[in-house]
Amino acid sequence: MFDADLAGFGLRVTARGTKTFLFQYNAGPHVKRRVVIGTFGAEMTTAQARKQAEVLRGQVRESRDPVAERRAARAAALEAEARAKAAEAAARYTVTAMIDQWAEHHLSQRSASYRRRVPRELKAALSDWKAVPAASFAHADAVRVLDAVKAVRGPVATNRLRAVARACWGWAVKRGAMERNPWEVTPQPAREVARERVLSDAELAAIWHAAGRLGAPWTAILRLLILTGQRRGEVAGMRWAEVDLEAGVWSLPGDRTKNRRPHDVPLSAEAVGIIRAVRRRKADRLVFEGVNGNPPSGFGKMKARLDAALADAARQGGPEVAPWTLHDLRRTVATGLQRLGVRLEVIEAVLNHVSGSRAGIVGVYQRHGWAREKAEALRGWAAHVMRYVDGGAAVSNVVPLRKAR
Repeated sequence: MFDADLAGFGLRVTARGTKTFLFQYNAGPHVKRRVVIGTFGAEMTTAQARKQAEVLRGQVRESRDPVAERRAARAAALEAEARAKAAEAAARYTVTAMIDQWAEHHLSQRSASYRRRVPRELKAALSDWKAVPAASFAHADAVRVLDAVKAVRGPVATNRLRAVARACWGWAVKRGAMERNPWEVTPQPAREVARERVLSDAELAAIWHAAGRLGAPWTAILRLLILTGQRRGEVAGMRWAEVDLEAGVWSLPGDRTKNRRPHDVPLSAEAVGIIRAVRRRKADRLVFEGVNGNPPSGFGKMKARLDAALADAARQGGPEVAPWTLHDLRRTVATGLQRLGVRLEVIEAVLNHVSGSRAGIVGVYQRHGWAREKAEALRGWAAHVMRYVDGGAAVSNVVPLRKAR
């Protein structure tokens, strides 16, 4: 029922006897609106309800729509609350938090050394932004980081940083954690070409001898890199449980290889001798046990010491070694095996490559492990290296293991 004196003011009584005050008005042709004012009794008296109805009536006379205004106010409040929650979540989603989540979820299938190294290097390059919300990291910030890294570490290292940073932010964008990737349109610091540096036999022998001046663990690590052609992280992280010195086999589990596949490396007599000479303490888990039971770190400092030793040897009449990287040792082993007439499939098996002849459908159905061939190849390679280390061969005297095919 409606009040006779105040148009639109009414009282609705339900079957249970609940009495509710309301105000009804026209919001346009054929459009009626109702505003619930309150419940009669403890909540509201008739006089209070009438006063509110009079206010609503005044709003209608001013061509306002109280219901629409209330809906808009509620929507604005919900939107403001959502924005506040989003801002709070964005503030918590810092650059460090994003990198940690990326490493945990996206890098879970990569090798353990990669999962440790890449997030650490990325955080180091972004040290000034680690506590900053990732969404606020701008394109100009990315360019500034790249310029700083390029000035200190050079263009190739900057290319690597740009690639992993783009991947990290891109992962976050795909997950809806942010809307844009500030690294996407940054300029590439340098154009890269495929690496082709292969050390000569004389250079390899010079590195072998210079490594002897470094002491433990680097002398053994470098010489094993030369003899086996394996990755530096795999050699440095070698575990005693992986090596069978009697059988002459080093068995890498899948979680320690780049392609996540188990890999058996035949050990030549020279490689076995190097490992046997390592001083082993009872509690050691790793062959080259470092601080806190971790593999040795500091490859950059070691390489600087090694280059200094090579330069000193060159001044005393030894061969000059042109600029090189540790990864060049792996390429040199592959090229050396090829020069010795080893089949491509065997070389790829030695290096644990899943590419070339072992890729695609061939890799699915070709399950031959090449164990005998790998052992023969690495024995031949060790003999070849030791001839130059001992100074008993000329560079041109390469004796193939078999006729090249």
